[in-house]
Amino acid sequence: MLFQVFCVVLALAFCLGPLLKALRKRGAIGKLPCPPGRHWFHGHAKQGPFDPGFKWLMDTVKTFPRIYTLWLGPVAPLPMLVHPDTIKPILNGTVKSKKSPLYDSMRDWIGEGLALSEGAKWKRNRRLLTRSFHLDVLRAYTPVSNDCVEILLDKLERSAAQDKPFNMYQGLVQCTFDVIQRTACSYKSDCQVEKPKQSESMGLVSACETLLWFIHERQFNNRLLLNPLIFRLSSNYGKYEKALQYVHDFATKMVKERMEEVSKKKEAGNPITKPRDFLDTLVMARDEDGSGLTIKEMVDEVNTFLFAGHETTATSSIWLLFFLAKHPQHQNKIRQEVDELLADRDSDTITFKDFGRLEYMTLAIKESMRMITAGALFSRTLLEPYTVDGVTLPEGTMVGLSFHQLHHNPTVWGDDHMEFKPSRFLPEDLSKMDPFCFAPFSAGARNCIGQQFALNEMKVFVARILRRFRLSLVAGEPDPIPTMTLVSKPKKPLFLKIESVHMKS
Repeated sequence: MLFQVFCVVLALAFCLGPLLKALRKRGAIGKLPCPPGRHWFHGHAKQGPFDPGFKWLMDTVKTFPRIYTLWLGPVAPLPMLVHPDTIKPILNGTVKSKKSPLYDSMRDWIGEGLALSEGAKWKRNRRLLTRSFHLDVLRAYTPVSNDCVEILLDKLERSAAQDKPFNMYQGLVQCTFDVIQRTACSYKSDCQVEKPKQSESMGLVSACETLLWFIHERQFNNRLLLNPLIFRLSSNYGKYEKALQYVHDFATKMVKERMEEVSKKKEAGNPITKPRDFLDTLVMARDEDGSGLTIKEMVDEVNTFLFAGHETTATSSIWLLFFLAKHPQHQNKIRQEVDELLADRDSDTITFKDFGRLEYMTLAIKESMRMITAGALFSRTLLEPYTVDGVTLPEGTMVGLSFHQLHHNPTVWGDDHMEFKPSRFLPEDLSKMDPFCFAPFSAGARNCIGQQFALNEMKVFVARILRRFRLSLVAGEPDPIPTMTLVSKPKKPLFLKIESVHMKS
């Protein structure tokens, strides 16, 4: 009898514990401000909080400029942090947190790579991989960006000669993917000029795009698919699995070939003493005890960098070129800056030393990233209570870090936040603002390890393109609308009108 009573009590404790915890969490979150119109079952979902154009987000941050609760359903409240004061404790680690379960939809692809690993594993991998972005390495990557953009420039030249709008989205995605493969892995894929062979149903770029589509679908369009079992039973799972297998096979092949090359050189008495690229860094990385990364760990990091190293850079570059096409006065100032820089040279090649002299371009890049932030929304799970604006959110609460709203918060950036104004980032103005008011690459210890690489790449692209061409919007075409995926890309491919600078003098 006593045993039966014990079992009943244990069962009740097992069931009531999570329930009481959920109720406490819900009660705390219920004290936060909440946008009106929340449906008892759908929450704010029918209001389209993540609809293309982000109108709901813009309207909401104007009314709730610090924190508010977004309800994704009847039992899915998500406190949204939208102000430097409320975001800072999460980013700087004052309040401990980890990646939220929403990122689980990416784990099949990038595993426990730097983007998703936590704790000691993340610290170890971050330390081992940081050397791949040392200034000397970044200097060596600059000629590669110049070489890759040459192919894009040839395409733009043909577009200008034919007086046809150019698909800038496609061109930049291919170009950035070319750069990351050549720099990170010393792998020349010719992805900008060659189509997949007819015998192949998929290439690396299309495989990555397929995986991105599925992640977006699971996170934003059909959240039932976040359940692994339901996802595996879905009709399109076979397509997902095929793309996943392709990227893993590709990365595994590169890792094993590089391991073999490094090993053979060592056996021949001609060891590689200094990593030549990111892949060398992975293969040669050693802990204090002499152990290195496993093949699985290296594959995870390769997949992480092949994705993160091209998608965000391409998207940020696309929006920058759009804003420069829309606002020719800023385009002209950057072109003048580039022309002065290259005035006495026989080549248009941009060198590593040139980056610091492209001052106005740097302002425009930052403003473009503020206007449309590639990583618009992150989410974290609290590992300890967080008291914000008098409300204590308990451990285990998932919170959203809405960088798009942060970058359009009128209490931070003023009522003209929708105006493209590079002068916002002049040092004398930016020094008066909180460092956490602008975080296109996140901030704190877990900021993007490759942010300087991405900025340098963008500067090469923009300088080389504007040196030869004038960009303008296609007459009669509406402005592109940003849509929320893993990155904030245009809803439709962005076409721009291309005109050779030498056609008008």
